Amino acid sequence: MPRILQVVEHQKLSIGDTQGDTVFEQRHFDRLARYHDEQAGHLYFDLRRTAVVFGHHVGVIQVGDITIEILPKVDDVESAGEKVLGKWHDILLRMLHEAEIIPVDTLSNALLREKSNSLLDVYLNLFLNEVEALLHRGLVKRYRQVEGQQQALRGALQFGQHIARNLVHQERFYTRHQTYDHQHRHNQLVRQALVLVPRLTSSPTLRGRTARAMLQWAETPAIKVTAATFSRLTYSRKTEAYRPALRIARLLLLNHSPDLRGGGEDLIALLFNMNRLWEQYLLRTLQRLYEPLGWEVTKPRSQIFWEGTGTKSSMEPDILIKVPGKGSIVLDAKWKRPYGKPAGADLRQLYAYAQYYGANHTLLCYPYSHMEAATEGMFMLPYLAPDATHPITITCGTTFVRVGGASSHPDEPSLDDQGYLRCSPIPQLLSWLPEQAEKLPSISSQAAALGQQ
Repeated sequence: MPRILQVVEHQKLSIGDTQGDTVFEQRHFDRLARYHDEQAGHLYFDLRRTAVVFGHHVGVIQVGDITIEILPKVDDVESAGEKVLGKWHDILLRMLHEAEIIPVDTLSNALLREKSNSLLDVYLNLFLNEVEALLHRGLVKRYRQVEGQQQALRGALQFGQHIARNLVHQERFYTRHQTYDHQHRHNQLVRQALVLVPRLTSSPTLRGRTARAMLQWAETPAIKVTAATFSRLTYSRKTEAYRPALRIARLLLLNHSPDLRGGGEDLIALLFNMNRLWEQYLLRTLQRLYEPLGWEVTKPRSQIFWEGTGTKSSMEPDILIKVPGKGSIVLDAKWKRPYGKPAGADLRQLYAYAQYYGANHTLLCYPYSHMEAATEGMFMLPYLAPDATHPITITCGTTFVRVGGASSHPDEPSLDDQGYLRCSPIPQLLSWLPEQAEKLPSISSQAAALGQQ
């Protein structure tokens, strides 16, 4: 069973902290400190004298023999017990899946029910699923050029090299020829990630599956892997099936930090910016719920709104919804709650969005808080549309979206009848719904949920 420490965003983890039989030791702190000072760790956490303080990224860091899971910070999770943390472990996985960040089409319910799985083990399981699917289909072969010594003349004789190398050994030939085999970048990268898996998990099941896959996978030489290695990959009709496995292989290979000092404390970090995850999750959820009604739910492209000598500034709303016959609404996803009235900078930003994108409604979307109440207001300076006969009032409000039910009740189901995370409705959007929307199960269940808030 993996040794797991579960923390939440912005929490401090000190040397000696314990969960179950898992202890955060000095050697773990030292390895994280090296990762912070020498690599990308400073993006994800800060260091104190004997502690690590995590930032706004969620996911998993494995350092040596322990796995640190960083979960979203919600109202009651920081002081919650194992059940609530376990529920948010599952909700985070679902959010990553529904936001289309986990690169698979299906997420196994059986896997989610296996509470001993760390987030990293879930990723490794998904990777092995894709590897086994490739083996079932049959690995792709490609033609490639081979140059070297041969015992028989095959292909084109390279006279210069042949004379230089074989003046004495006349039974050899230095040639260049084509061969048709499994040795190409797609197979090399997947195999290199497979080699890494046993170092990242203590699960006998995952290690056994990896060993079986390695026996069937073609032998290929190791290569130096960088981000450019993956960006140069091209896909054909035959290699398109490799794409899901290579997306996970990219995460594993580029985020793995081997312990070059020989201490056995390898480190891998699979972390996601919670602000971007929240934005992406809301976008995909709103598209799923409202596009069947004919609404247009998009992430607008960045637009330049100011340009000076040699410089420019652009704006890019998180979500733009266009409702036929009713206008547009701009949503700005904020994971950090306001603790009172919205920040002035956020209001000014939304006003600029409304003017630029022609929206008469704007909303700040925060995660649910039992300490906060939604607000509604309007901007004092109206929107002056070029073709309007009179000024149009722009409204701006805040709304709080609950994901996965009440986190303080870990036994409450997190999923709706369709297998998606339960997501509380946005009242301002429900008021725009046409009468026929009641016939859609996803919308009617939202309306029912609204009465339960």
